[in-house]
Amino acid sequence: MNSKSDVRGAIVLPLTFAAGEIMDTRTEFSEADTAAPLILHLSADYPNPQQFHRRTTAIQRLVTGTDYGRHVVVTMDRTSLPWKACFMDCGEDKGVRLYSYRYFGLPMGFGLAMAMRRVARHVLKTMKAEHGLPALVHAHKLSFEGIAGLWLVERFGPDTRLFVSVRGESERKVLLFKPTYRNLMRRIAARADKIYHISAWFRDTYHRYVPEQPEKERLLPNIVGNSTSKVPVKDPIPRFVSVFDLDMRKRKGMSDLLQGFAAFRKTHPGIGLDLIGPGSPEAVEAAKKEIADLGLGGSVEILGPMDSKTLFEVLPNYLAMALVSYNETFGMVYLEALFAGLPIIYGKDTGIDGYLDDIDVGIGVKPGDVAGIAAAFTDLAEKSDHYRNQIVASEQILHDRFNPAMILESYRQDLEAILNPAQQRSRM
Repeated sequence: MNSKSDVRGAIVLPLTFAAGEIMDTRTEFSEADTAAPLILHLSADYPNPQQFHRRTTAIQRLVTGTDYGRHVVVTMDRTSLPWKACFMDCGEDKGVRLYSYRYFGLPMGFGLAMAMRRVARHVLKTMKAEHGLPALVHAHKLSFEGIAGLWLVERFGPDTRLFVSVRGESERKVLLFKPTYRNLMRRIAARADKIYHISAWFRDTYHRYVPEQPEKERLLPNIVGNSTSKVPVKDPIPRFVSVFDLDMRKRKGMSDLLQGFAAFRKTHPGIGLDLIGPGSPEAVEAAKKEIADLGLGGSVEILGPMDSKTLFEVLPNYLAMALVSYNETFGMVYLEALFAGLPIIYGKDTGIDGYLDDIDVGIGVKPGDVAGIAAAFTDLAEKSDHYRNQIVASEQILHDRFNPAMILESYRQDLEAILNPAQQRSRM
């Protein structure tokens, strides 16, 4: 086969595996401390060159911010076209060895276990060829990556440990609508050394199907980029804000939000709403049409995408942030809004719900409840000072609960306790 050069000039050697799947491999990898434990991460939500959809940086921040071990990440995208499947070595990125796997899989979760085990076989070959056996595998979703993770640790042997993250959006679909997978989910959980609940709202549902293991389980919130122990205090402009990808507007509940805002505007005509976030031209046009159909053309503005720095600068100026999504794992934008000093309207039993029960910093609304959304707009508009003062009063609680340094340190301690218990005890 002919070699080819990738965009960075490194040599890529295509190796055919099966069913048209191509593996691009590169051998350079600076492993400064080969004595450090090797930790393998499996994630379908880690930024990578082959991604079909925009990714959050939550898992990337966790991995790159953890000062323990050597980290290898295999990030995954599903394609329903087998000839487009490929496995690419992306080299080293922020101190992490990164592989991108565009794997073949059927839509709607058909053949999910088979697809994940096929992923695992390629990962096994790569680890043996390039790195050796890992000390630990962290599968960043129970019901997808967890299947691959279990297959791998069973092949790596009993000394390889397993961490699993539980993310409500994905796990809910499998546990509720694929009953034949529940025994497999229980096997994964039983084999896991640690189980991290990213979605506080999903824990009770999870435990209907998977036995509780208190000694293994704990919350692990996502890390946001603007956490602070001193939230900004500004006089807000008379506008709400909502931040989401317009291509995901159905799952983000945009129609419900706009209808609720239209009802609210009947009694508060002087208050507007800005929509911030990326979107394809088709998505932008669809949103504009919906805004026009509701008679909101003069009050709702689509501002388009913003980088994080710009977003964090403009957020403190708004009255509040509103986003009532359907079936969302965590929702980093809620925290970003709170750390900018904004009260929030959020979805009950989804997203950030479950993390804020003891503080009065926003209003939870059942997704799809247009009247409830309208009432929440009214409450936050008329009691803005109360909610903003509550955020200031709770700023230390918010910081301590979602402090990136604390989250990273607790994760590092978990790794050390499992992989090097003697050293971990010496720190105590």
